[in-house]
Amino acid sequence: MRPRPSQLLDYKEFPILYVDDEPENLRVFELAFRREFKIFTATSAEEGLRILNENPVALVLSDQRMPGVTGVEFLARVRDIDAKTIRVLVTAYGDVQILEQAINDGNIYRYVSKPWEPEDMRLTLARAIETYALDQERQSLLEELTLLNRLSKALHSEMDLDRLLNLLMNALVREVEYDGAAILFLECEGDQLSWRGMMPADNTTAQRLREISLQKETAPEFFDSLERGESQVLRMDDDEFLEPAVREWVTEVSADEILVIPLVGKDRVIGALAVDNRRGGKSFGAEDHTLLDGLSTQAVIAIENARSVEALRSSREQVMRADRLGTLGTMAAGLAHEINNPLVSINTFLTLAPEKRNEADDAFWGEYHQLASAELSRVQSLVSTMSRLARGHDDSQSPKTEVDLCDLSYEVTSLLQRDVQNKNIALDLKVDEKTPEVLGVRDHLHQVLLNLIINALQATSERGRVGVQVSPDPDHPGHGALLRISDSGHGIADENIERIFDPFFTTKDPDKGTGLGLMIAHEIVADHGGEIEVSSSPGQGSTFSVKLPTSTPRAQPFSIS
Repeated sequence: MRPRPSQLLDYKEFPILYVDDEPENLRVFELAFRREFKIFTATSAEEGLRILNENPVALVLSDQRMPGVTGVEFLARVRDIDAKTIRVLVTAYGDVQILEQAINDGNIYRYVSKPWEPEDMRLTLARAIETYALDQERQSLLEELTLLNRLSKALHSEMDLDRLLNLLMNALVREVEYDGAAILFLECEGDQLSWRGMMPADNTTAQRLREISLQKETAPEFFDSLERGESQVLRMDDDEFLEPAVREWVTEVSADEILVIPLVGKDRVIGALAVDNRRGGKSFGAEDHTLLDGLSTQAVIAIENARSVEALRSSREQVMRADRLGTLGTMAAGLAHEINNPLVSINTFLTLAPEKRNEADDAFWGEYHQLASAELSRVQSLVSTMSRLARGHDDSQSPKTEVDLCDLSYEVTSLLQRDVQNKNIALDLKVDEKTPEVLGVRDHLHQVLLNLIINALQATSERGRVGVQVSPDPDHPGHGALLRISDSGHGIADENIERIFDPFFTTKDPDKGTGLGLMIAHEIVADHGGEIEVSSSPGQGSTFSVKLPTSTPRAQPFSIS
């Protein structure tokens, strides 16, 4: 019963029911219009209602004067069954009040007076059916628009290309109810179509379709139409005129028709959307073209967005990979430099050892031996640090828990009291007990605080001052904590401020640091979803601020593997 604009004049698609208690009137009506319209007749309201319940009817005509029930009452019951059915009252009585009430109540579309003229009646039937068909078409378009809007919203919310294509195929088969669907992408500079999505996807037909090679050299006409943005209907009845690869496609699907809609991108056609009626469904009409044209437009936008996201994700991974390789190169160069220096001492000691083995050389076997041993320990420490960096601070034995930074600050400053006293430095600790706990690995956060305070102590001269502050993060009240370590030292030069977190960068003497402490602190803070900032002016000291969230998903660990 679904109307199509191209068939609005085929009135036989819209059956008519005429109810009259006089069989002669029914016979005359049937003889007059049966060639142009499909007609049901009934001699009573009860028989008419039975026909209505058994057959789709577009138009009901009823005589007003019938035994037991009037035409107006009968048409009111017809409206209760299907309000969309057009209702016409046929009456020989000019009862204006009855007609006025019937029209105002919506029980009838219009009325026809007896005796009616054939041409007038034919015109009434045609106009009534056209009204019914147009109303059905409007309802169908509204339903299709609602469906299209819902599917478009679902497509645009999916950024993964494979899931997007699967969503589209499922929608075409399970919601729009086509028998089969497929999506193909143009590749090899438009010379080949590849199967990217299919529904049903797990049967023999799907497996064989994937083996069909659709190439421009074997199906030039099909590709030319596709590139021009033209929809195509591939018919089984036209198989002798189809190009070999296309014929193989139609034959394998065993559908009467396959409707192919081009996917037109911003600059070119990117592929095709295809649906079929392999289970013997109706032929494709104008409404199928309209629906799929709209859906293909939204699908192209969603596909290009998903491809952009995919390309961005791939680019980001390449940048991250390049960044890791660059970091690895920097660290390797720094490590080589740091290891080469102690290796000179170790190598010299080992070279001279055979000559000195029988000599009582106190300087060689005493101070030189101690120097070589110390340098060997230095190399071992560097290797241990690099090994831990390669694991990205990932210690499965130390899961993240709630960490009280106040307690942590008391613990770290207590450990450093001897260093503070030896350098005659004032250590000022300010702790706000309202500081929220943070989610983290306690040992790692302990190392961050220890490294930063040691740095501050080393940068501060005698009688200087180092401040340690623990408080809620003012930028994220209730959701973050702030560690602030400040010193009254010599500060950091402007040209070095951007390099202090680089591996092996240090302005200290070689025996006082390797340049890994701040890098390690930076990596640990980043791993906890936080950030570390530094502000400094030469001669006026430095301040390191560490902001940590109260909870955070685990970030991607640093790795040099």
